[in-house]
This record gives sequence, C-alpha cells and structure tokens, in this order.
Amino acid sequence: AVVSTQSGHYGRVPYLIDGDVKLTQTISILHYLCAKTGLFPKSSNPADISRFDMMDHVIMDFFLLNVRLCYSPPDIFKANRSSVIENGKAFMEQFSEALGNSDFFAGENVTGTDFFMFEAIDRFVKLDSSFIEHDNLKKFMERIRGLPQLKKYFSSPDSTYCWALNNKHATFR
Repeated sequence: AVVSTQSGHYGRVPYLIDGDVKLTQTISILHYLCAKTGLFPKSSNPADISRFDMMDHVIMDFFLLNVRLCYSPPDIFKANRSSVIENGKAFMEQFSEALGNSDFFAGENVTGTDFFMFEAIDRFVKLDSSFIEHDNLKKFMERIRGLPQLKKYFSSPDSTYCWALNNKHATFR
C-alpha cells in the first residue's frame, strides 16, 4: 500500500493507493487498513461497526481541536491553550465512559480505533503532561505502549515517536 501526502482522489490529502483501491480521508484510510490487517472490530453486527465508526469521527473532532490550536498564530495559541485543554478534557470524560473497565475500546481486542485514540490523547499530553485525569485512560495509554510489537518503537530514540508533532508552520511543534 502507498500512503501519500500529495494530491489524490478528489484532490485531497492524505490518500492511499493499494492496487486498484484509491482512498482519501483519514478515517476511510484507517478503516480500510484496519479491515485489511485484522485491526477492525471483530463483530459482524452493523450496530457495533457503526459505533466504532462514530467513535473514530469523535476522535477526529478531538484530534482537530488540538491541531487547530497548534497551528494558530502564537498570540492565539497562548490565549486559547487553557480553554482548548479544558475542552479536550470534556472529550476525555466521554472516552473514559466508553472505555469503562475494558482493556481496549473493543473489549479485549486492540483495534485501529485504539491506536487513533492513543495518538489523539498523546497529542494533548504533549501540551499538558497532567492532561489524563481518568485512571482507566492512563492504564489504556500504558497498555498501548506496552504492546510487545510497540515497546521498541516507544523506547527507541531513533523512533518517529520522538519527532515533532507538527510541521515547521505550527506554533506548537
């Protein structure tokens, strides 16, 4: 599969080309890759699948709250940082409730939604190290970091995890 940041189908970025499959839009690409790699929710119930689709869109709203702040001019960034963090915490309340006592958002099985959630929460933690107030979400973040396939990624100084969150045009990189 090829994921590119150049103009793609519908003139949008990012886009993915995987053989005859051509997709744009982050969530469409996420769902396609999850289905292809076994990281899609294990249910065949349309209501369950729709619930995860809905959650991915809510995560995107949460994610974009952070991105908009990071790319705002320095004076706006400084003026809005605390209110954006507080608005983010309102999302965290919902996420904590959705996770409940489960290991992952689909119960015992990790899905692409979990990785998207991890990335979105982690962006806020980089703005405010005390951002996560719910124990179940703290444990969730630890669980993702502790996955055997990801331990080396998170601990290596050469990992892309250590790179800036945003490009050089952002106020908060």
